[in-house]
This record gives sequence, structure tokens and C-alpha cells, in this order.
Amino acid sequence: MIVGIDVGGTNTDAAIVGEEIRTIKLPNELGIAGVLREVSKYADLKKEKVVVSTSVPLNLIISKFSESRTLTILIPGPGLNYSDYGIAVKGYTNHRGDVVEDLDENEIREILKQSSFDNVAIAAKFSVRNSELEEKASKIVCEIVNAKKVALSHHAGGLNYPCRINTTIVNAKIKETVHNLTELVKEYTEDFYYFKGDGGIVPYKVVLENPSELYNSSPAAVALGACYLTREKNGLVVDIGGTSTDFVYIENGMPRIVSGVDIAGRKTLIRCVDSFSIPFGGDSIIYDGKLRPERRGNPIAFGGKFFTLTDALNCLGYEIGDYRSSRKAGEEFLKDKSDAEKIVDQFLSVVAETVKGVESERIIGAGYLASILIPKIAKRAGVSYTVPEHSEAANAVGVAVSRLSLTLYVRIDTETGRAVYNGVVEKSPFRTGSLPSDDEIKSHALEKVRRIALSFGVGEEDIGDAKVIYYSSFTVVRGGIKRGVIADAVVQIEPGIRFEM
Repeated sequence: MIVGIDVGGTNTDAAIVGEEIRTIKLPNELGIAGVLREVSKYADLKKEKVVVSTSVPLNLIISKFSESRTLTILIPGPGLNYSDYGIAVKGYTNHRGDVVEDLDENEIREILKQSSFDNVAIAAKFSVRNSELEEKASKIVCEIVNAKKVALSHHAGGLNYPCRINTTIVNAKIKETVHNLTELVKEYTEDFYYFKGDGGIVPYKVVLENPSELYNSSPAAVALGACYLTREKNGLVVDIGGTSTDFVYIENGMPRIVSGVDIAGRKTLIRCVDSFSIPFGGDSIIYDGKLRPERRGNPIAFGGKFFTLTDALNCLGYEIGDYRSSRKAGEEFLKDKSDAEKIVDQFLSVVAETVKGVESERIIGAGYLASILIPKIAKRAGVSYTVPEHSEAANAVGVAVSRLSLTLYVRIDTETGRAVYNGVVEKSPFRTGSLPSDDEIKSHALEKVRRIALSFGVGEEDIGDAKVIYYSSFTVVRGGIKRGVIADAVVQIEPGIRFEM
């Protein structure tokens, strides 16, 4: 069995997937500890594979981006002025990964003394080819700053320096929160995985260094769950949650992916599913006879104090939660049944118009109101639809059935005898001065990423196909003699779904 947990904005969903599927929906008020205690009644979390998805910590940080003060220490070397991104210090690693100039340790200590901050981002321009200076700067910073508050850019990967700086800033702001969440989950299961925004999973230790990978993980989860439960190849997932309704594109049996996501007006290296939302869901409150894009708590049907879309549906004859309490409250909030019809009609119109705007021919319903509302939305939008069994927890199912995804940045330099993997320098697998072919280097990179994946303790069944997504190489010639080869490759084990459990 595999346990998938998705912490949403309103509720936490869990799915235990084996020969059969068991789903559990709990309010976030219980906290992740309460959810894990409940799930442990049905599965031994110490023995079963556990995968956790949550976009909430990152969403909270983004909503208060400027309130979390980040000290950004840059090691750019000569060239362009990066003062708009942070404070530049001495030190330089060149494009080949050679440390040309060392850090001035006293300079960094003085910056720390003179600055007010909540967390620290450290970014060296060519750290993905040698992370030595970033690691050295981190040791100095960690003399007075908890390591949970310090993020290094080489963990984010990618040569684009401005985007890597921005990604590292995001990581610095969220890193402590993700560390604390991780420690809480580890009280129930020592080894678990996080579900990423691209639809893949990784061991929690990877996310601790690059927590921005959690961005958009909840929409990714519902998309994978919808694909698994329906076997649909193309369409638009419409996930009616409590706070919002999310839309995710499905193409060839997997969610559509976008790269270079903007966060707080900053372009990053974040790669995640292509999704968008409208601020209306089952918990949206009703005020002055209209549905408002605001959530103030649970519906009255689930013990809340505010009349919501869910309560209006109960007033129309549905039986969601404590429907009798909804109907009693409706006597106060609504003039008559037609008011409830107008409120529901408002929601249906907004969602149907959104579906029309993206020209999708088929929608896949998810969320606890999907079975009630998706058929009506599809009719208004003029599209076909499906609402699978377990649609109310499709997100948690998606988390449980996902496969490992891992990206590795590889640089091979046979002239110097060095190999670099995500900024960590090792001895080259090829003889110094040798001239390996492109196919040999690609084959090594693909085997390396698979070995790293297996080192995390995952089984072969959890690892999908590894592909080369970028490659370039050239021969080093000095004095008319071929001295070696320099090659850069980006290889990835792509996200996927385990249909056989």
C-alpha cells in the first residue's frame, strides 16, 4: 500500500492506495499531526510508503513576500552589476568551475552584523559548476544563523543566474517552514517523500534544500489523480475545493508543465503544472444574496458560522454534511428558495464561462462538490464530462500513485579530470585527456541520475524513464593538440503514474 496526503487550503485529503482505495478528508484545523494520527488508524505509517503534498507553506510566504526579510549575498565575480538582487561580495568561480578568487570572510561577517533579516540566500554565479564558495559562505553565515534559514543557489540548478537568485530567495523564505513540517511528519514516519509541483516525488531531504519544488503541488496532485482514476488522456481538470476552484490542463495522460514561473514579480527556475484558479469554492461565503470570493471558515453544514455555497446547495435539496443546519440557517440568510438558486447559478456561470474560455472539449471533475456541480457546468459550457469514483480525494490519490522525478545537471571536463553533478565536484568517470563520444557521456549521465535515484531507497518500479533534456559539448584544443572534452548535460527522470500498485 501507498499513503498519499495532500494538505490543501481548507481540508487535508488522504488516500491509502493498494488493491482498493480508501480516502479520508479532514479539516486543516486538526493540523498535520491530527491527520497523520487519523491515517495511522488504517495504515502503518512506519512500514508503508508515505508521500506528502502541500502548497500551503509556499502560498502563505508568497502572500506575505516582503514581510519575510531576506539577506541576499551574491558572489557574482567580474562582469554585470547585480546590486538590484542583493549584496555582492568578493570571490569568483569562473565558468569552468575553477575558484579564481577566494571569499573575504570578514566582509561577510561585517554584512551580517550590519543587516536586519529573517533568512539568508547565498548565490554564486557559477555554483552549479562548483559550489565550493557557496558552501564556504554558508559556514560563515551559519556561525550566527540557523541553517534552516539559509538557502544556497546550486540546489536550485540552472545556469540562469538572475532566475537562480530569485529561486534561492524563495527557498530562503520558506525553508524553515518546510523543515518544521518535515520534523513533524518524521514523528510518524522516518522516511517519506514530498510530492512536487511537476507531478513527481522526491525524498524529503531533496526538498529541504530546494523547497520551491513544492510550488503548485496541489493542482499537480489532483491532475495525476484524475488521470489515474479515469485513464483520460486529454482534457481540463476542474477541481472544486473549499477556497477556490482550480483548473489544470491534461495532455497525453499527464498535466501540462510550464517553466520559469513568476513569484512576486520575480522570474524563477520553478517548473510546475500549468494551472489557474478562480477564488470561488464550496466554502465561499454568501453576503447580501451574492456569492463572495472569500472564505471565513467551514460551511454551517460542517460546523462553521458562515452561510456558504455548500449551505445554499443543501437548501436546494442536497444532503451535504449536516444539511439540516444549512436549511435552518437558510431561513435567516435567504428570502426563499429562488435566492439559493441564484447563488448556485452565479457559481455555475463563472465556472462554465471559464471552461468556455479555454476551449476544452472535455472536463474531469474533482473535489467534494464535483458529483453535484460538474454535470451542470458541463451542460452550460457545452462540453462532455466525467466524474470518477473517489473524485472528492483525487488529489490524495494522485500523490499516492506518482513516481519519482529527479533532475541532474552534469558537467564533464576530461581535460581537468573533473565531473560536476548539481554543483558537487567529483572525479571524472573518463580518463583525464580522453575524448569520449557524446553517446558515451549521455549514457553516463543517464546512468548517474538513475544511481542517485536508487540511492534514495526507491525501487525500480518507482523510477520512470530518464531522458536527456539538454546537451552540448566541445573539444578542448591547445597548441593544436586535443586536450579533452567539455560537455554539459541536463538529464531528468520524468514524472509519471504507477498504474500497477
